Amino acid sequence: MALVDARFMILGQTGIRVGDAVDRQWGPLKLRAMLGALLAQPRVSLPAAELADWVWSDDGDLPRNPVQTLYSYSWRIRRALDSMQDRVELVVANGAYRLDVDRRSVDYFQFRDRLERARGLVRRGDHQQALDVIRGAFSLWGDQRLLEDLRSGRADAWRHRIRLNVLLPAYDLLCGEYLVLGYYPEVLEVLEDLDHKEHPALLKRRLEALYRLSRTEEATELFFSAYKGFKADVNDAAADDLREFHDHLKEYGIAGSRQRESVAGVLVPEQLPLDVPMFVGHEEKFTELDTAAANPGVVVIDGVGGVGKTAFAVHWSHTRRQQFPGGVLFADLQGFSDSAIVDASFVVDRFLQGLGVPPDRIANPDHRMAKLQSVLSGREVLVVLDNVRNTTQIHSLLPLFSSSVVIVTSRSRLSGLSARLAPQRISIGPLSMDDAGALLVDRIGGRARDRVELVELTRVCQGLPIVLKVLANHIATRPAVPLSEFVKHFRERDVLDLGATHGPRAVFMQSLRALDSDAGVLFRTIGAHPGPSITVGLAAVMAELPRRRVHEAMDALAEAHLLEQAGELDRFKLHDLLREFSAGLLEDEQERSALELRMLEHYLRTAERADQMMFSTRVRVPTPDSEQDAGAIEFESAAAAHHWCSAEAQNLLASVRLAFHAGHYEHAVSIPQLVGEIWLRQGNTVEVLNLLHAGLAAAKFLGASAEEESSALLLQIGFTYLLRQEYGRAEHHVHLAHLGFARAEGDQSLAIATCLHTGARILVATGSIVMGIDSHERALLMLRQSGSEARSMEIGFLYRAGEAYKHAFEYARAASYYHQALALAREVGDEASEATVLHLLGALNFAREHAAEARGFAEASLLKYARLHAVALAGEVCALLSEIELEDGRLFEAKQYARQAIRLCGRAGASLHEATALHVLSRILERVAQFDGAVEALERAHVIFADLDRERAEVIAAELRELQVELALPTARSESPVLEPGCEPGS
Repeated sequence: MALVDARFMILGQTGIRVGDAVDRQWGPLKLRAMLGALLAQPRVSLPAAELADWVWSDDGDLPRNPVQTLYSYSWRIRRALDSMQDRVELVVANGAYRLDVDRRSVDYFQFRDRLERARGLVRRGDHQQALDVIRGAFSLWGDQRLLEDLRSGRADAWRHRIRLNVLLPAYDLLCGEYLVLGYYPEVLEVLEDLDHKEHPALLKRRLEALYRLSRTEEATELFFSAYKGFKADVNDAAADDLREFHDHLKEYGIAGSRQRESVAGVLVPEQLPLDVPMFVGHEEKFTELDTAAANPGVVVIDGVGGVGKTAFAVHWSHTRRQQFPGGVLFADLQGFSDSAIVDASFVVDRFLQGLGVPPDRIANPDHRMAKLQSVLSGREVLVVLDNVRNTTQIHSLLPLFSSSVVIVTSRSRLSGLSARLAPQRISIGPLSMDDAGALLVDRIGGRARDRVELVELTRVCQGLPIVLKVLANHIATRPAVPLSEFVKHFRERDVLDLGATHGPRAVFMQSLRALDSDAGVLFRTIGAHPGPSITVGLAAVMAELPRRRVHEAMDALAEAHLLEQAGELDRFKLHDLLREFSAGLLEDEQERSALELRMLEHYLRTAERADQMMFSTRVRVPTPDSEQDAGAIEFESAAAAHHWCSAEAQNLLASVRLAFHAGHYEHAVSIPQLVGEIWLRQGNTVEVLNLLHAGLAAAKFLGASAEEESSALLLQIGFTYLLRQEYGRAEHHVHLAHLGFARAEGDQSLAIATCLHTGARILVATGSIVMGIDSHERALLMLRQSGSEARSMEIGFLYRAGEAYKHAFEYARAASYYHQALALAREVGDEASEATVLHLLGALNFAREHAAEARGFAEASLLKYARLHAVALAGEVCALLSEIELEDGRLFEAKQYARQAIRLCGRAGASLHEATALHVLSRILERVAQFDGAVEALERAHVIFADLDRERAEVIAAELRELQVELALPTARSESPVLEPGCEPGS
């Protein structure tokens, strides 16, 4: 990414670019000093007293009236800025000064941006390009002195902090890349005039370069000199660290690897499933896995279905848990089930959640993957990827775990991994006769011990643990029947002579025959369901049986190990092998089709009610008519509807795909439109896109009659890409939707207006604000002409247009649209939209520095959100109120609102507003001299902003470094001063 020429210079004298030339003599020294101080902190309001400390030194040159002098300077600086092609605004408000300039237009911040880009290249292993970028960064700095025009003590202190925290680490980065690429003399040249006491890491770079050049005597002399110096300064920790580093160099000739510090705010994940009650066999395989997992890398555990690969991996992981202080991440990728295969994005989200990083904080999926890689880098974590179908399913995941032990289980050998990752392989075979017998004895009891019949029974199971468990349960529930009778029973049916594929089928059938007829009907019915789990209610609808009988039958199936409980009392799941067996029992295609239709109708009608509950004022999604009783769920609240959509996510996706392949196209088209927007509220954009694309494929089979449905799906896909910040794809799909609606029959003005509205949001998001405003206006006009049914939609059109005007700093126009939206929301009784607009009005008035009006709107919004139980939105308003109260000097109220915002936003995943509240809280705590709390709040805010807003993250990092350097606080604290006891997020 090439950087454009800087418009402002603070490396050296303060300069401004006029045309192609840089003018460093555009004004007198003090004017240049004032502009330099503001450029060093872009978009930060500096009170006049603080700015004076920057501009004037401590040697008595302070003017008689510094406030008046600064105001005079600001007028003269504005005249100088007028000479630039794109004028920059110098804002004076409430006795403070702020320069509204993009930090990327200042040469110092371009230097830092290049360093960050270089660090990213280093993490990806592109060392030559990283070196080129670092050299480019240093070409910006040259031999210049930062803020040359400022001679004050405050400027000197800032320069010192920048040298310690930015410049010297940059030299360390440069030398590190020189060493990687073999440019050893260049390292010594760079470090020749640098004092290693300022940054001990540079001393290590020099030592390593000397050893690489075989200048061992010089290296040893340098080591002893530095070591004695550290001892003389009573810096034993530095001395010991240097000695350990030097000893490693002497022995191996290269620097030892260093454990990276853990990322702030990251949890230790514990995602392992429960261990099996009794695990037998495979002792030699455990030894193999111990050896293979001694160092980071990939271990593939393969074997036939039902052989116990997952149990083996989980049991080993439980027994070796202490070897992985970074925690354990586990994901079932469902590679061999009939349900939707889990893709990489789902795994990334699950792992981020386990690490305490809300995935919906980061809109772009590629950025989520980068975040996971960053968080795991250097941590000793065990990653288990279970039930992988093929190499393609995990090829984008494995590079994220470079410092982890990764265990992959699969029925496939995954040969495609060999060329790139050279994984170690462990194949799990069937249990030996002795181990299989031990498992049967454990399950059956003492009557099986030392019996000849036990040998023949183990042969029935072919050594497969899943079959052994079913057979053992079958025998254990019949204690009065001698084992010899079971052997005779299987002999008569020729089970012992069948191969491994049919042996398990016979055992399963024996277990099924032992149950009542309801259980048999239910087991066959479940085979028609494509998802990973099924509820009692849906099973009752599909089998057309009373719910009570179905629940009893499913409990009996679970008792016989033919079903497993799936986390909820009314939800069950099948092992892959049993699912295959169950599906094979449905030989009548008409019966299968009838079961599928009843299932799809249930999902469709329940999704329709969820949509009505959550979006009561919206225009309804059209659905096909039906007289069938689908047993649809009645929701008591929006929260209940939201929970159902979340719990059924994988089932709904699998069902839509089944509907497409089975030719039930209308269901495949309607279900995605009903649940897609609900899932978006949870940040599940990957699942939404999978669902919408499946629906779009089905709509194409319906032909021209489904033009409107196809266009609606395209519009939703475009809107989803907009939320993911993939603006090119968003624009493409919205354009296709617009064309489709134009071709569709009937009046499509409402839909076309929605396309214009979504397109306008894309334009505003990509910086084309004027064009975006024009599109918003055209969309609003078309919507108003489409009739009364669009009244509820007009609310959103109005306040989105208001937001666009706010981005253009046309605050009066923004306020006008907000007030129109507010009046309309009250007219149609849409309390949720009313609360949203009140919140927006509060933020707008705060931006206009109308604190009293901002407080009034925000408090009214908070009351409505509380009544609606909208936790996340209430937290956002509390974050705004904390800023308002702080600006007004009401510190107690500001602190209360900030802490409330942190609690609510943390619980609901509203990360941006949580970080804003943390930043406000840090400023409050600093004012009341609670410095340890201020540092902790800044640390937590920085972790969040690093994902969401790079510029604000830089501001936070600068504040944090300044506070830490000034206070020299210890890094560890026993309790959190940020949150009151018992008020942690999620508590």
